[in-house]
Amino acid sequence: MRTYRLPHSFRIATGLLLVLLCLLAAAGARADSCANSLGRALPENREAALGDEFEVLSWNIQKASNQGWDTDLASLGAGIDLAFIQEASLQAHLDEIIPGPLHRAFARGYTRPGNSTGVMTLSTGAPSGRCQVTAWEPWLGTPKAVSITEHPLRGRDERLLAINVHAVNFELGLDSFSAQFRALGAVLDLHRGPVILAGDLNTWNGGRQALVERFTREHGLASVAFQPDLRTRAFGRALDHIYVRGLASTGARVIPVSSSDHNPLRVRLALN
Repeated sequence: MRTYRLPHSFRIATGLLLVLLCLLAAAGARADSCANSLGRALPENREAALGDEFEVLSWNIQKASNQGWDTDLASLGAGIDLAFIQEASLQAHLDEIIPGPLHRAFARGYTRPGNSTGVMTLSTGAPSGRCQVTAWEPWLGTPKAVSITEHPLRGRDERLLAINVHAVNFELGLDSFSAQFRALGAVLDLHRGPVILAGDLNTWNGGRQALVERFTREHGLASVAFQPDLRTRAFGRALDHIYVRGLASTGARVIPVSSSDHNPLRVRLALN
């Protein structure tokens, strides 16, 4: 009997496809687990709950690797209630730089000896629930984490869902990028209440931006507009975004800095 060997390139492609399918299945399982860990009983003591209006900062801090990042963070973070930090270095102790005691929710992404980076959500009050969803850069094989936290609201039974995203970046198509947002959809589907989705979404081409716009529209999220729009751009498209549901922006600005390759976003939001 004659045997045939599949071409080497075909075997490699098949292996990569199987790996991708396994990663997508694992991401779905993590999203379900994340969604199920939220929505639990609210704490009796809600003195530090968010009020009807609050200040939000979103910034890719570029691993706190550039001169002046700490001075800028201290200034930008003054008076904030929530901070969404991407490429946050765990060893930089960001929560100690911003004035006032803050609660830290860190979702670990890339790790190397002596340092871990990921996304960090800082809040004036302790979150009532937290979890994370991890996606993977298909070319680099490195993790991209999303931190998801729930926050009590003063005088309300519902709570705020805060989703801090550093989106998948290095791929030619949209498979991994799309899978990351589908995983977040599983969490949003179960939440009844206001939502903030913020971060570096890596929307550097039309396909990526269209996918994000379709996703946010399906989940009732509206984009916060900035004027003047000084957000960091790649190929002419803004990378950093804040989307909200059940909230209105009463003030939004972009602050140019030299301490990161992304300009931070600062907004004031009011509950509807």
